[in-house]
Amino acid sequence: MHKSLLFFPGLILVSLITLSAPAQTRIETTTAGQSAGSSGATVYRFLFDNERFIIQHQTIEFDETGRGTYTFKKKGEDEVTCRLEISRDLVAQIRGLFAELNFLDSTEDYQFKKDFSHLGNVTITHARGGRERTVKFNYTASQPMNRIVEIFRNIATQEERVYELQAVRQSDPISTPAQLRLLETELKAKRIADPQRLTPLLEEIRTDESVPLIARNHADRLIKSIQKGK
Repeated sequence: MHKSLLFFPGLILVSLITLSAPAQTRIETTTAGQSAGSSGATVYRFLFDNERFIIQHQTIEFDETGRGTYTFKKKGEDEVTCRLEISRDLVAQIRGLFAELNFLDSTEDYQFKKDFSHLGNVTITHARGGRERTVKFNYTASQPMNRIVEIFRNIATQEERVYELQAVRQSDPISTPAQLRLLETELKAKRIADPQRLTPLLEEIRTDESVPLIARNHADRLIKSIQKGK
């Protein structure tokens, strides 16, 4: 059984085929990457797999406008797809890194000589102008490719935090403060791809009387911190 939840305005994350966003009951998905190779559409896709992790699969997909989907599956649970929208600045960063790698023309497989498959496998796909290329690896020494992977992982982390915040607001509001503490930890560690995209959700929490006052005050502090770039 496949679950989908409806996304809230202004969410972020990247994948390369279909995306959604975390919110109340996100059901919308896009199909940006379904025929990218033949249509000439620009598509970016990231897939991470590790059956031993709590989150076993993650897929981020989006087009040149930054719209797409984030899909993940936790161990023992149904797959969830969230609508995704990332900023144009972040799309530009990713586009520039693929250009630096000359990705579509390169024959580099990016896999390090030593196998680290216990860490999980990453599959990256990029399509543009009727051309498409996919590479798979578990560890790479390529700095531009590492940066691409880092951005995608930060998008996944961001979307996961948003999804969990939306879920507790609906079913367990008293747990909202704990989720905000986790979000603050990720923000301080620079593991959130596009902090500004979190502002609409934090604004909703700041004025939501169904969540504890401590959470509303924390959301307010996080908004101010994001605005200051901290």
